[in-house]
Formats: sequence, C-alpha cells, structure tokens
Amino acid sequence: ESGGWGRDRDGHNNGCGDLHLTARDAAKFGLIYLNEGIYEGKQVLPAEWIVESLQDYSKHTDSGAPRSGRIGRYFRNIGYGYQWWSASVGEHRFDYAAGHGGQLIVLLHDLDMVIVVTSDPFYLLHNDEAWKYEQSNFNLVGKFIESLPLVEKGEPD
Repeated sequence: ESGGWGRDRDGHNNGCGDLHLTARDAAKFGLIYLNEGIYEGKQVLPAEWIVESLQDYSKHTDSGAPRSGRIGRYFRNIGYGYQWWSASVGEHRFDYAAGHGGQLIVLLHDLDMVIVVTSDPFYLLHNDEAWKYEQSNFNLVGKFIESLPLVEKGEPD
C-alpha cells in the first residue's frame, strides 16, 4: 500500500519530501518524468516543467561527502535541479530523485529506463548507520548502471 504524504502545520503537503510510495508507484512517478509528463496517454504534468526541473542549477565538487560531487563508488558529477539530482556513472548521464535511507528513482533517458530502489527510510535518524545503508543503495544502482551498454544516437534499441 502506498503511504501518506507528510503535511506541514498548516495542512499543506511537504514539497521537499516525506512522500511515502511503493516501488511500483515510484516507478510510475519516474515514468511520468521519463515521458515528459505523459502518463497513460494523458499529459499530467506540463512538459516544460519536466524539462525545467531536470536542469542542473547547481553543481558540486568531488569531495566525497554526501551530496557533493560524488556519492559512493560510482555516482560522479552531481548536479541539482528542482528536487531532482543528476549524476554520471561511466558514460551514462542520468537524473534521479533520492530519499532518506536509500530510496532512489533513476531516469536513464538514453536507455528509456527507470530504476527504483527502496529500503528502510530510517525515520528521524541522520547518523552514520543511515548513511551506510543509503550509500549501499547508491553503490548497487551505480554498479548496475556501469554494466549497461551505451546506445548511440540513431542506433536501434
């Protein structure tokens, strides 16, 4: 079952997170972004918003700290847009949404692929143990992405 979406004290949904999704619902959310706002043939989000939200508005250096220029062994060249991060693994450049404890929705545009990983969200825990599990998921996804072939423009999928 899908969980709730946290609200602030005025009753508004938290725009920065606290959205509890099943892996299947997270994949559907990723597909909306991968398909420029279209879900089941309907435009549910403006395509312009999708493009704007996936832009890199800030980039970070390679210091190795959480949310810096790299995460774990694989994610490099981290950028940030509107609640979406971007990164590179090998020759693949992609966008991803990340939640506390290792929740990930990864958009591999060149392969028309959404990758979803869920795990214990470690509610209210912001310590080394929570980060260890979160980093494990980044490494799992990074290793998988590294194993994927590149698709050249104009080449059949």
